[in-house]
Amino acid sequence: MAFRSEILIKLDKKGRVLLPATFRDELPTDDRGAFVLYHSPNVPGVVNGNSRSGFDGMLERLRIEALGAKGALKVALDDEAFDPAGYLSAGARTVALEPDGRFTMPAEFAQALEADDGVMLVGKGDKFQLWNPKRWQARRDADREKMAAFVRGLTAGEA
Repeated sequence: MAFRSEILIKLDKKGRVLLPATFRDELPTDDRGAFVLYHSPNVPGVVNGNSRSGFDGMLERLRIEALGAKGALKVALDDEAFDPAGYLSAGARTVALEPDGRFTMPAEFAQALEADDGVMLVGKGDKFQLWNPKRWQARRDADREKMAAFVRGLTAGEA
């Protein structure tokens, strides 16, 4: 599974968006009827998306990485313990795909994205993101500078 590319997608009058075939094809075959959207944990106004199995796998990795075995057990038993995976899961929504690849954008995500002029769908390898197009362009420009600096910092032995 590798989500690639960046595509501007528009919301129709009913608030539906088309998930392009190139992205749908990256969903596991037995998991193509729906996917998960969730707010970025650290970038306001960005919505992440993943297959259901990919999202569940990420939650498990997060729980283990953040809490370790004893911490995961504490979270399971202590209702007041902070669980970063539980935090992400609580705000996540499973979104059904129509047969043609359209889905209804949940209102809380459309609002966070300020999606009136559409959203930029951005492949990020094991997940995808939805951005406000203007914010994405600014981020992309900043990332281009970071990538150029990264490449300049490589030595011949590391390339």
